[in-house]
Amino acid sequence: MDEKQKGTAASGKESKAGLLSKYIKPSIQQRESDLTVYDLESSNILSEGKYKKMQFGVENPHKANKVIVMVGETGSGKTTLINSLINCILGVGWEDKYRYRLIEENTGKSKTQSQTSHVTIYQIHHMEGFTIPYSLTILDTPGSGSTEGIDQDRLIAQQLKDCFNPHWGVDRIDAICFVVKASVTRLTTMQRYVFDSIISLFGKDIKHNILICVTFADHTKPQVIQALLDAQVPCAKEGNDPLYFKFSNSDLYTKRSGEDEDDVALAKIFYKMGRNSSTNLFMTLGEMTSQSLYMTKEVLKEREILEITMEGLLPRIQEAALKQHELEKTERILQQHEDDIRNNRNFEYEEQETIKEKKYGKENAINCHKCEMTCHHPCRVPFDHVTALCEVFTWGRVCTVCGHNAGMHYCENHIWESKVETKKKTYSALKEKYERACEGKSSKETLYEMLSGEIRALEEKQMKLIEKAATCLGRLREIALKPDPLSAPDYIDLLINAEKHEAKPGYRERITSLEKAKRKAEKLQEIEKNST
Repeated sequence: MDEKQKGTAASGKESKAGLLSKYIKPSIQQRESDLTVYDLESSNILSEGKYKKMQFGVENPHKANKVIVMVGETGSGKTTLINSLINCILGVGWEDKYRYRLIEENTGKSKTQSQTSHVTIYQIHHMEGFTIPYSLTILDTPGSGSTEGIDQDRLIAQQLKDCFNPHWGVDRIDAICFVVKASVTRLTTMQRYVFDSIISLFGKDIKHNILICVTFADHTKPQVIQALLDAQVPCAKEGNDPLYFKFSNSDLYTKRSGEDEDDVALAKIFYKMGRNSSTNLFMTLGEMTSQSLYMTKEVLKEREILEITMEGLLPRIQEAALKQHELEKTERILQQHEDDIRNNRNFEYEEQETIKEKKYGKENAINCHKCEMTCHHPCRVPFDHVTALCEVFTWGRVCTVCGHNAGMHYCENHIWESKVETKKKTYSALKEKYERACEGKSSKETLYEMLSGEIRALEEKQMKLIEKAATCLGRLREIALKPDPLSAPDYIDLLINAEKHEAKPGYRERITSLEKAKRKAEKLQEIEKNST
């Protein structure tokens, strides 16, 4: 390179540095090794609970915008990867004495704790000096499979759903980037769960927009590629292999000089490998066809209806089973005391009675006061006067679980639970109860008929819920790329066994959540079997 070319290159770097100067936090400039690391100034333009939207630069309406979703298991290196992509966009080369950082990397956290605790949308607006010809929106999701367990993982689905609307500015997706470590030879149960749980959110039209980002890679073909093939992970293909991009993750802030020349030379090779992968990723992204979120919204909406229906179905099935037990017990008692009944003699007996009790908690619930049952929990609706806004109600303000009007429902800080208590009863009290209902007429057969009528009424409600759940399951099979992994009992058993084997902090609580999910999955499986 002659002096003129060197001057032009230096001038370009100075002009780029001047352009970015107003987006650098001057008070947080840090020196790591022989590099200066600048934290980029991004403005928080929208923040609601577990969602946050950050903006870098000024919106450029003349440039296209690409949207990617970053997904990975806790500890997969997702945060470092995003920072590497940002450095590529800003044209940082190995020889440069500085690096940029969009997300601060908290190395003090446990490997089982997610670096990200909420969905964050980063809008990187195009400006002069970018190495890509478009703006970029990154949806950074919390790491799945962390110590918080499956309940926290399922919140990711809800958070992503909430981001897919005009309020957050996301109406399409260009790519889903799955971040995996290169050394993985076989996907663990939890890694498969991470893949399947996210993929199950999207419609079938997203398959060819799924890209694989391999972290902690070297110059060889990553072992994880065969693991992905064996697990039949749906994604874009290059020949017979998944389309993948390799990143080292250890070279971004590495010293550019030192006593060991071999180490420096190796770091330089890995840095350039990551830079080339970033460039290829952005080229691929530019050529991809954007996918509308219409199918994704349909999948999410119907899955939500399914889950709400199942939440309402399970306690009603339990209540019917308890009532059935009461019916059989009463029938046996009546048979044992036929002589006493014939002679109109009173007698005592023990009966298991179903009672309802309130269980208080921190989260709101939508309760039907006519049924004394919980129709939706947990619910994000905060007040009684907006109860009808809950997802459990149709546009006609009718509850999809119990069928009663919204006016009979209240937002409360407790749920209703059924339990069985053994109580001493007398035949005279039982007789009096049904005489009132039968206008003074009473007999053994009448008592049995009354109890049978209660059971039939419950069974009719159950059948309506089962039919609704079966309809949802059928629709999900039509539009979802993959089923919800937590809809298969044997899959959940694998997760439970993995938790027991690894015994990581909080595993007992996670097993409790998994066992609850398994009970729901078994009921879903039963419904699906009966509907085919």
